[in-house]
Amino acid sequence: MRFFGYQGDYHVADSEKTAVLAISIMAGFYLTPTFAQENNNQANEQEQNSSSEKQAQSTSAQKKQGNVRPIGEWNYQKLYQSGGIRADRLLDANVLSDSGDEIGSVENAILNQDNRIIALIAQVGGMWDIGDTHVAIPWEKVALTDNGVQVPIREDNVDDYGLFDESYVIKQDLDQATQVEDDVMTGPQTWKVTDLLNDYASIDDGEGYGYVSNALFSKQGVLQALVIDPSEKRYGKGPYAYPFYGYEQGWHPGSSSYQISYSSEEAKQLPTFDYTKYRSLWN
Repeated sequence: MRFFGYQGDYHVADSEKTAVLAISIMAGFYLTPTFAQENNNQANEQEQNSSSEKQAQSTSAQKKQGNVRPIGEWNYQKLYQSGGIRADRLLDANVLSDSGDEIGSVENAILNQDNRIIALIAQVGGMWDIGDTHVAIPWEKVALTDNGVQVPIREDNVDDYGLFDESYVIKQDLDQATQVEDDVMTGPQTWKVTDLLNDYASIDDGEGYGYVSNALFSKQGVLQALVIDPSEKRYGKGPYAYPFYGYEQGWHPGSSSYQISYSSEEAKQLPTFDYTKYRSLWN
């Protein structure tokens, strides 16, 4: 009986193993395609998500870059050769009458969406016993001289240069306007050079970079470049001059900071901007 029982137990155990093996094989045969299909679906989904993400990043990058020139194509030679106007010299420059008399000083510059000066805001009138008055002088009426900016303003026509000329200040949009010194207002289609000066600057990957210390204009009043002084040692001492793209790169006058359209590695490629080589008025 024991022998028979042992043999029986042995064969029963062997049969169970065989049955389990057979069931496992059959289960694998019928279930594996399902598992494989699920794995394939997951792989395809991951691949599609990855592809969509890459495409979105590429589209975003293209939109962000727009007309931004590669940093390797940007150099200071044209700036040095053509020279121009430094914003820090333009602000507080003397305002001269037709006869060459000093009648005030420049307080600000108004630019349009094409980054071109369309008017100067000046404080004039102290010598005329009418009190200090802020006026807006169309750029085309400004003459640049060695001693300052010459304008056709006289005591008898100062009222003709009121601050709210329709050509550069939009009266209908004062609710959206930004305040300048002494309640001088500019509408949303125009902006002031002081909207940029001293603004905090970050590079394209969001890292802190420095501060906008100056702006460079051509003698025709077109903004050529922004000068930025790094506050991070790893970017060097500076200053560095960068091309300005403005509205086309998403900047607007109400922005609390200015974002450079280049990465940290690209920023490190720029040489220091040498003011002594930039031929500017009123140095």
